[in-house]
Amino acid sequence: MKHDDLHRQNGMLKQLSTLPKKMLILHGADHIAHCVLHDLCNEQCFNLHKAAYFVDNPDFDCIRGVAGFSRQDAVIDHASLWNNPEVFRKHLQDSSFNQQVRTIARMSSHKKNLQSSEIAQALAQDLGFNQYSFCIWPMKHDNHGIVLYEKADIADTAADDYMEHGFSLLGFCPIV
Repeated sequence: MKHDDLHRQNGMLKQLSTLPKKMLILHGADHIAHCVLHDLCNEQCFNLHKAAYFVDNPDFDCIRGVAGFSRQDAVIDHASLWNNPEVFRKHLQDSSFNQQVRTIARMSSHKKNLQSSEIAQALAQDLGFNQYSFCIWPMKHDNHGIVLYEKADIADTAADDYMEHGFSLLGFCPIV
């Protein structure tokens, strides 16, 4: 592995390791999932252009958009996500991509026994994603987390082994 790749992975893992403590500091806030998603997407972590987080709840037969990140709507000062939650909450209301993600509601794909690729393709089409990847993982109460994402640099593979583990932190956030 090249020195640059090791340096990038070291920075990314450092970023990931700070998230649980940040999440605890804001416990009780209703936009923690947005903060976590924004931290995961920034240049120091997974370096994503766009990402959308959904929860598939078979018991209530629904998939619901929870949070969206778009680089063009992103907060420039990453510290403000955690240090000034009211400013970030206002920013979320102004983010058209986040609002688009949050309006998506579909019938549960897991209840219909659809393949993961079918779930991702339908959601990607709803959001106009072009070259996307996705992660789907089990969550508590038989729910499933789904994240669709577009990389800022498609050739960047440094984060690929850590994506699902990082995104699974979203499962500890309240769904509001």
